[in-house]
Amino acid sequence: MTTNSEGQNTDEFYIGYGKVPTAIKRFLLILIPVLALVILILGAVFPLIHDQFNSGKVNKAQEFEGLLLGQPVPHLLVPRPGDTSSQAPYSRYLLTGPGKTSPKSSVLDQVGKWVKLTGSPVYRNNLTVIAARSAEAIDPPSGAVKPDAGKSLGEFSLLGEIVDSKCYPGVMKPGQTKTHRSCAIRCISGGVPPVFFVYNQQGDNLYLLLVDRQNQAVNSRILDKVADPIRITGEVVQYGDMFVLKADPESYELVTQ
Repeated sequence: MTTNSEGQNTDEFYIGYGKVPTAIKRFLLILIPVLALVILILGAVFPLIHDQFNSGKVNKAQEFEGLLLGQPVPHLLVPRPGDTSSQAPYSRYLLTGPGKTSPKSSVLDQVGKWVKLTGSPVYRNNLTVIAARSAEAIDPPSGAVKPDAGKSLGEFSLLGEIVDSKCYPGVMKPGQTKTHRSCAIRCISGGVPPVFFVYNQQGDNLYLLLVDRQNQAVNSRILDKVADPIRITGEVVQYGDMFVLKADPESYELVTQ
């Protein structure tokens, strides 16, 4: 206890109905700005170092011209510019609707035609999805290369995770693992193409569209396996730069880690 020359207690003590003591007021005038500054710094730094904020991007709506195909899932083939002798002549972009759905019927009515398609691209690594808004038929470009029919690469057994192809590339962060399971199930059940995400310790990523052995959609049959470690054994078919994994969902194996 601190006292003055008359022996009175001079320790400052704050009570709610009295004035704030001078020393406490000075302390608060320093503490509050410092705390505010620390909060601002942490708010700016933490998102940058948080490993669940992936590099996926969502761009504004733009126009694409290409061939709209419906199998094995709706996707758009866009001719690549320049010399394509050493690479696939087309980029292949998966299609979804504006929400957690497959593309609208007015878009799917144009399957098999060259179209001018409007939509917002979402991309991460080499996976790009377009949230399609509209599509109108156009004349095919002169000299258009016929798309390849697909090449079987054989049977593979792969370990990975089933994700929805719209949230994972960048609409949601994180767009994978159990944190995102409920949203992914809703997207896939609504018609968004499911993708099998496979990666190795070197950081190499591979995305495979999932269909059954009859090349049919599996969306409604895999909902209980989304966002878990899964082993799938099936035939891998390559369409240009797009890979499809053909396996019946009943054969998917849940992997306990």
